[in-house]
Amino acid sequence: MGGFMEILQIGGGIILCTGYIPQIRRIVATRSAHDLSLSMWVSVLAGLSLMEVYAAYLFVTAGNRALLITNSVSLAFSVGMVGLVLVYGARPVSTMLRPFRPRRETGQLVAALTETRQTA
Repeated sequence: MGGFMEILQIGGGIILCTGYIPQIRRIVATRSAHDLSLSMWVSVLAGLSLMEVYAAYLFVTAGNRALLITNSVSLAFSVGMVGLVLVYGARPVSTMLRPFRPRRETGQLVAALTETRQTA
């Protein structure tokens, strides 16, 4: 039964690790990480670091290498994501807190208001 559980762990780890690849490809292709949250990725990195310590403990005490391998790969991808967000820039907090307002040129706004008044 231990072998089956190890296969499940490796399978789940592979699925989780491949989830990073589309985001990394998009950041590299667009050279932009402005829509990503640096604090979120730092939190993921911190959590994975703690899990890595636990996985190392399990490896030393019980010989469970599956958790150590998948956590190590996830940790490496997470470090890469934090690096990419730092290099390509995260969206500043001040712009995330502002409500979205579509930009209109002053001339378009006056024309729209004038048109509305004429039809009413």
